[in-house]
Amino acid sequence: MRGLPSVFDFEGVGDEARHWLDDLFGTKLRLSGRFGAVQHHREDHGSVAFDHIRIDATFAFDSDPMPSLVVVDMLDGFTEYTRDNVTDRVHDGGSVLVSGWDMPFTARGAHQDIRATTVTPEALAAAVEELAPERVGTKVTFQSYVPHSPAAGARWRATVDQLSSSFPDHGSPQARREASRLLGHTLLHTFPNDVVLGAGRLELDRDRRDATPSTVRRAVDIIESHAHEDLSLAELARRCDVTPRALQYAFRRHLGCTPMSYLRRVRLDLVRQALRDGSFLTVTDAATSYGFFNPGRFAAEYRELFAENPGQTLHRSNA
Repeated sequence: MRGLPSVFDFEGVGDEARHWLDDLFGTKLRLSGRFGAVQHHREDHGSVAFDHIRIDATFAFDSDPMPSLVVVDMLDGFTEYTRDNVTDRVHDGGSVLVSGWDMPFTARGAHQDIRATTVTPEALAAAVEELAPERVGTKVTFQSYVPHSPAAGARWRATVDQLSSSFPDHGSPQARREASRLLGHTLLHTFPNDVVLGAGRLELDRDRRDATPSTVRRAVDIIESHAHEDLSLAELARRCDVTPRALQYAFRRHLGCTPMSYLRRVRLDLVRQALRDGSFLTVTDAATSYGFFNPGRFAAEYRELFAENPGQTLHRSNA
C-alpha cells in the first residue's frame, strides 16, 4: 500500500518491544505474550497520525480507553477486538475501528502487519461540525466498528493510502486542516454512527458545490455505492453536481490523485476482498466484474498496490 515506510523508527524484540508498544497510543495496552521482532514507524501530523507496525508474536492485551479514535487496516495476519460485548475478527485486507469513546477493550492477534490511523477528537469535531452543526461536543456513538460495506472499507483504505503518502506539510496549515477534516468525514461515513444517521441527506444541501472536501466526500460516497458500475468522470461529476474540471481539481487538491485513479484503487481493493473470501473461482472473473478487462495491466496494478499477484491472493482463499 502507498504511504508505508521503507525504514522504521523502532526495531526490537522481547520485553523491549512489548514496552514500546504498550504506550504507543497514549494509553496502557497491558500486553501479554512472547514477543519476537517488532518494527514501528509513525508519521505524526498532530490532528492525525499514521503508524506502520509489524509484530512477530502471538499476543493479547487488555487496554484502557484510548484518547483518540484508531482504525486498524490489516495488511497481513489476524486480529480480534472486543468492546461493549461486541467482538470483531479481521484478517488481511480488512479494517476495524479499535473502540469508541471512553471505551476499554480487549484484543488478541498473531504475526501482524498493520497500518493504524489515529484521528484526534479535534479532527473529528471539525467533521462533525460540518455534518451536524447543531450537535454539542465531539463524542460519537458507533453502531458498528467495522465498515458498513466492503466498498466503504475500500473507500477508507484508498483515502488513507492517498493522505498518508501526501499529507500537506507544515507550510500549508489550511491544507492540513482540510486533509484532517476529510479523514474525519471518511471515518464517519465508513463506520455506522449517530452523526451520519442524524444528519442524513441534509448535509448535501449544506455542502458548497466547488473544489472542497465536501465535493470529494460526495464523490467517494458515490464511488462506494457504484464502484462496480461503468462510472466515467463526466457521470461522476454530474452526480456530484459539479463540473468535471471542479471534480478533478478537488481530488488533486485534497487527495493528490485524479478521481479515476481513486476509483481504480477502490476497485482493486474490492477485487482483493472478493479473491480473499472466495467469491470468484478465477482471477479473471473477479477482475472483469469490477471493470478490469486488460489482464496484464490489471495484474501489474494489483501487484504494485498489494505486493503480491492476484493469483496468490486467490490461492490463500482456497488453502
